[in-house]
Amino acid sequence: MPQVRKLPPEEVRAIENKGKGKRKLTEEEYDRILADFNVGDYGEVIPDEGERRLTIRNRLKAAAKRCQVSLSFLRTRDNVIRFKVEPGDGQVDGGQAVQQKPQLRRHTEAETSAPPPVSSDAPPRRRGGRPKKKTA
Repeated sequence: MPQVRKLPPEEVRAIENKGKGKRKLTEEEYDRILADFNVGDYGEVIPDEGERRLTIRNRLKAAAKRCQVSLSFLRTRDNVIRFKVEPGDGQVDGGQAVQQKPQLRRHTEAETSAPPPVSSDAPPRRRGGRPKKKTA
């Protein structure tokens, strides 16, 4: 017969709360870095040994998207990444989010009326592709 026991609450919490993974910790680190910047600020990143510029750039862009801003990267010659924080979707230059209502398009009477009738004089339109083989 197998041994069965009820787990105490401490063990249950340890099982359920596994902590944060490496990716989540990296996301939070880049979010904290960008939290110090306002719209219009410039920043500079000097990668450590073994870090790739493209990876850092992608992580910064993802963090900017989560912060609802956008980054424009400036060209550099050295191993330096320079960027400018710009307003993202729904933001103005003051850095405050603005909710914009979508513009509704009103249809005119001509657009809502039925399409013109199709003439039966013209042959039906052929389907694309290779023609079928004719059997004799």
